[in-house]
Parts: sequence; C-alpha cells; structure tokens
Amino acid sequence: MDLFNIIPENFFSLLSSKNKKIYQALIIETFKVYETASILGIEKKLVVDELVHYLETNKYDYAVEDETDEEAKPNSKRDLANYCLRRMEECGWIYVDITNDYIEILNFSDAGIIFTEAMMQVIGQGFTIDDADVESTYNNREYQGYIYTIYSLLNNSDSIEYSVIMQEVYRNTKLLLRAIRRLDSRLKNYISLVFDTLEVKDLMENLVSYRENFVEQGYAKLKMSDNINRYRLRIVSKLEEYENNFDIVKAISLNYPNQSEDKAINHAVRDIDEIIDVFNSLDDMITEIDEKSKTYINNTIAKIKFLLSEDDNIIGKVNAILKYVRETNKEGKIDKALRQINNIYKLESNRAISEASIYIPRGAYKHNYNLMLDDSALFDFDIESDFYRQYQTPYSEEVAQKFLLEHLKDNRLYGSDVILYDTDENTCMLTIYAILYALDYQDDYEVLVLDKKIENVGLRMKDFLIRRK
Repeated sequence: MDLFNIIPENFFSLLSSKNKKIYQALIIETFKVYETASILGIEKKLVVDELVHYLETNKYDYAVEDETDEEAKPNSKRDLANYCLRRMEECGWIYVDITNDYIEILNFSDAGIIFTEAMMQVIGQGFTIDDADVESTYNNREYQGYIYTIYSLLNNSDSIEYSVIMQEVYRNTKLLLRAIRRLDSRLKNYISLVFDTLEVKDLMENLVSYRENFVEQGYAKLKMSDNINRYRLRIVSKLEEYENNFDIVKAISLNYPNQSEDKAINHAVRDIDEIIDVFNSLDDMITEIDEKSKTYINNTIAKIKFLLSEDDNIIGKVNAILKYVRETNKEGKIDKALRQINNIYKLESNRAISEASIYIPRGAYKHNYNLMLDDSALFDFDIESDFYRQYQTPYSEEVAQKFLLEHLKDNRLYGSDVILYDTDENTCMLTIYAILYALDYQDDYEVLVLDKKIENVGLRMKDFLIRRK
C-alpha cells in the first residue's frame, strides 16, 4: 500500500509551522493522557484540561498562523488547547467521535500513534516525571533483555520449533544492534555539542547529563551487567551448531515459504551467518564507542580550560568582540556594534612602510656554549614553593581529590561556597576538576545540579552540590 494514501497530505505541516515546538509538546502530552484511557478512547474535555495544565506550567511562545481565522487568535490557554486539538484533527494525528450522549471521544490515528511513539523515542521523553522509575527500568534492562533472550532461546529451550526460535533470535539481534547504534548516535550528539557550546555552565551541564543519561543508563550496563562476552561464546557456538545441521537449517528455511527449497535454505544459512557476524563484531563497536567517549571528555575539558583562560590572550579578546557583534546583531543593532568596535583597532591603508625599516639581514648561526647549564650550579638550587606550584602538574587526579576533601563540609560541597568567595581563577578550575573527579567516583560521591546560578571571575554556571555517600 502506498504510504501517502495512508498519511494525510498535511500530516507533517504541524511540525513545520511557526508553532512546531508547541504542537510537538502538545501531541506528546495528548498521547500520554490517551494511553491512560480505555481501549475505546478518552473524553476530549479531559485532554483539554490536561493540556491547559501543561500550558500553565510551561513556558511557550505562540505566533498567530492565520490572521483570517479567529480561533487562531486564542484569548486563553483553554482556547489555545482547543485550537491545537482542532489542528491535530485536521492534519490526521487524532480523530474525535461523538457518542449518542453527545460526548466527544478522542482517539489517535494509526499513523499518529506510530509517529508520536517515534518522536518520544527520539527525544527520550516518552515518560512523565512520575514515571522516572519506569523509564530507568526500561533503559537498564534494554541490552540485558535482548542478549539474555537470545541466549535463552538458543540454549534453554526444549522446543524443536527451530523456525520460531530463529525468528525470535534474528529479531532480538536486530533490536540489540539498533540499540547499540542509538547509543553511538547519542554519543556523537554529545561530541557535536562541545563545538556548539560557548558557555562553561552549559558544558558542565552537558557533562553531568552525559554521565547520568549516557553512561549510567546505557553504556555502563553494556560494559558491566549486560556484558556481551558473558553469553557470546555459547550463542555463537549454538548458531554454528545449527548451521552445520542440515535438518535444523531445513526447518529454519520454513520461514520463507514463498521461495524455492534451495533459495530458502540459502536464506536460512545467510541469516545465521549474519547473526554470528554481528556478535563477532560487537567488540569493535564497543571499542569505537570507548574512543569516542574519551574524545568527548577530553574535548570538554579542553574547551572549559580555554573558555576560563581566553580573556588573557589575543584569541580570547577577538572572540569576545565577535560574541558582542553576534549578540548585538540578534537584537537588530549591528550598526551600533560596528560603531562600538570601530575605535578598538585602526589600520591606515595610505601609510607607506619602508621595506628597509623592517628588514634585518639573517646572520650566520653559531652555537654558544655559554648558554648551556652547568650541572654543578644545581646542587645549591632551592626551589621555592611558589615556583613549584606554578610549574607542577596543575590539575592531576590527586590535586582534585585533595581540593575536594579540603572543601567538604559535613560531607557536602556547594559550588557557591567556593566560587562566589574566591576570585582566584585557579580555584575555579580546581572546582570544575573536583566535579569531574566526583563524577568518576560515583560509588563515593553524588553530583546534583541546582537551579541557582553563580558567577565569578568570568565563570558563569549553575550551582551544584557534591555529596559524599
């Protein structure tokens, strides 16, 4: 069947309109309420009440789409909720039936369900705050579920329905591979955010999010509790045993009834080989994710160090000028920005510079042995503590640990207690490294991001709490 015979022509117009973010949020909110109802649907007025509550508790910007449509100019949040539901119905995301008692019942269309679930999966917000435990359980069991299902089907099944077993093994292998690819894709997104992020506070928030949502919810499980190596040998051995048994291969070939016997058998062997190849190549995939993870951490730390020290170098000053021009341009005041920076530098194009005035002949090079250090002079050389602190490895793990332990009060360290009362740039940098240290040792410490914002010596970030367990 043709896809465009199923999906209305204006189905995606909501997600490309001026108010696409509002529509996306309200479609998802509507779907969450719809899923709690019976199989026959949910009363439209209940959905409206939920959407009004959502609009009252979240910020949004609404732009009038059609000046000729009075409903497109809502006077209240309830009017806006009703208008958005009407637009969702017009575009084929939902449909509304009226019962004999004149009650409006809302249901999602088939395409609406599929695409809403896809949106929720892509943005990772398929559950409400109240369902955080459900989401965590789902994510934590994802890899373990696929791997253990494959292992159990191949090794613990008393059934001789090889065609059914192979169907489920093949399906779960595809789901496992897709989950790992999603993990890799999420990591690439974090890496790209480093280059697009210009504030230290945003880099730190991304780093905490990376640890909580990427490492803890997926990657750590894949490396530890869901480690593929625990099951891979027996899975691959069993698949090879299937492949070498003609009767089993012939039984699996029944999954392809529309093909000739020879083609069906070849198809069955090809499927077994494909699954074996996936399990044999998973180590390479995980190694690649390891390397990307290291790249993300290193790039984030390098960017933070650069942003904290950029005011002291020429590159930092040029960046500050360009940032000012960019922000002023966003306000539509580019002329003002150009006038402001016009007097910062000035090159006179009509001034002639004599070539002779800057030319210095290059002389012959002669090694000067007087510049060599005399070893005997080092015996009485006393390294002062200030000199040593200046040239020591500044932000090693030991230094970060010592800084953290020194500033813990009642096993707690608030960022505002340090950054707001110490203007030393080195202290700010050590505070950030203390966060990184605590994130690396989550068995001993917990890091929480707070809503309060703090600012000092050019550093702007959200306040945080490091709590010793």
